[in-house]
Amino acid sequence: MKLTLVCPDCAGRLPVDAAAAPETVRCGGCRREIPLAVSDNVRDDAEVDRCPVCEGSDFYIRKDFDPKLGLAVIVTGALISAGFYWFGMDLIAYGVLGLAALVDLIVYGRLGDLSVCYRCHAEFRGEYRRTAPIFDLHTADELELEWARRIGKR
Repeated sequence: MKLTLVCPDCAGRLPVDAAAAPETVRCGGCRREIPLAVSDNVRDDAEVDRCPVCEGSDFYIRKDFDPKLGLAVIVTGALISAGFYWFGMDLIAYGVLGLAALVDLIVYGRLGDLSVCYRCHAEFRGEYRRTAPIFDLHTADELELEWARRIGKR
């Protein structure tokens, strides 16, 4: 299983292989030492049962898709469409906008899922069985605040 940890200080993204995960990881940006407690299920790519950073057991599933990339596709399509619309080519403008949305949808549909920790936003990629539910805003609000208090950010 591949882990992507988020540094609590600088929000740097730290890739770690769970099978060979050390006991601590040092952030390359701020040099903070982050202790890891990788469970056997995570190490063996069997199941995401406990987060190695915050040791929480609350996760959600989302697509393995960078939202910034999806937004960039749509904004680019909208700008090109606006150019055609400016010159009175309405059908082409709508076609470009529809094509951008279709490309975004096709790419989104072809990508796999990953699990994310509600508290520390660690991401889990692998062939494990997905058991977490989809994102819940209320749970995220509560658990992110709990994690921020625990690490001294609030």
